[in-house]
Amino acid sequence: MQMTKNQGRNIPRERGKLGKKKRRRRRLFSLLVLALVIVYMPALWNWLFSSNSDIAVIRNDTLEVTTPLKGVLVRKEQLLISPGSGFLVPTVPYGEKVGANQEIAALISREMRDIVENYRQMEIELLKRVISEYETSAGSERKIWEEAIERQISKLADYANSGDLSDIGSVRNSMDRILEARARTILENLGSNSRLAREKEELERLKNSQAKSIQRVISPASGVVSYYCDGYESWTPENRYSITVKEIDSVLAAETGPESWITPAEIEVKSQEHYAKLVTNDEAWLVFYVSKDMEEELTLLYEKHRMNEKQLELQVEIDRLGHRVPVVIEGFGQSDGERCVVIARMTEYIELTIDMRGVTGDLIIQSVTGMKVPYESLVNINPVDQTADIIVIDMSKARYRRVCILARQGYYAIIGNLPGVPEEELVNIFDLYIVDPRNIEEGQVIDH
Repeated sequence: MQMTKNQGRNIPRERGKLGKKKRRRRRLFSLLVLALVIVYMPALWNWLFSSNSDIAVIRNDTLEVTTPLKGVLVRKEQLLISPGSGFLVPTVPYGEKVGANQEIAALISREMRDIVENYRQMEIELLKRVISEYETSAGSERKIWEEAIERQISKLADYANSGDLSDIGSVRNSMDRILEARARTILENLGSNSRLAREKEELERLKNSQAKSIQRVISPASGVVSYYCDGYESWTPENRYSITVKEIDSVLAAETGPESWITPAEIEVKSQEHYAKLVTNDEAWLVFYVSKDMEEELTLLYEKHRMNEKQLELQVEIDRLGHRVPVVIEGFGQSDGERCVVIARMTEYIELTIDMRGVTGDLIIQSVTGMKVPYESLVNINPVDQTADIIVIDMSKARYRRVCILARQGYYAIIGNLPGVPEEELVNIFDLYIVDPRNIEEGQVIDH
């Protein structure tokens, strides 16, 4: 089909209109892109040139600098020697304090044991009859008995909850002693005309009969009674500096756990054989070892306090004890090249440790309160003067601030401001800081 003359003229005209429309679209698109660039330029700038590092807030907290310890306890201990052969019946419970010249046990010869046991059973039956037939305690007196019994019931509940019933016998013995003391008190308060006057006379007769058959054992001094002797009573305060790292390890290797605080019903003894010991609880010593590096740090602290005529007072956390024990560092003992022995004196909680010899725990060297941050957030650390930089955020920009490291334990450190720093360069609580300071430059914009 042939094109007419008019149609041929219209082709260039239509092409020109299409070109104008395309140019208009390109201009409109360019203007739109320019507008978007202008609007989003700040965000684009931050995306290209700012950091997205983790940010945290500086907070006030307490950091404890500790080091593990292994050691032994050295006490003022006196072995108690049996005056004869037979069976010793303790009259003072384990862990209780006894005065000098006070009865601590009764010695029964083998020949008289059965006779004394018969007296004892007759006495118990009589006291049971008193309890069941006569009750006069009331008011504050009754409360004393009830509280004593409740304490033993509480112990029973603790043993049941722990699943360890090995000490249940000691609770039974304590209950027997409480009920026996209660019955004796009832009898002593009765008049001569009471219906139990005959029982009272019978009890007195039994007591006199027993007294003729037993020998009273008197305590030679005052102290806390322990019926467990571990063979290390020869370690005395006088030879505490001679204890070695090897000896401490040997004691710990032989440890099977703390001894039970059980008062034995009777102890079979031979003449001049020890059966218990007295522990003087005014002071004791913890002889332990630490690493060589820690020994150097402790020595510096110790000498610094000596120059100022002061004692180096620290605290110890002993495993299984549940208390922080204040100690005074007295000096340093022998070293095996890698570990060094330290001698510390303690004057508290001694009576709670008489069932322990080898101990483990932690020595608390410092307890510092201040601005707490991760140690890895510090840069340019100077180990000589213990200073470093921390990167804080000021007006969305990274700012390096020089600080001093007051203490470090594991992952964390306590920091403080250096003296003479201008106020505008101080680091404060609740300031924002960079947790990971790698590749962060001074003045860099921080997106947060």
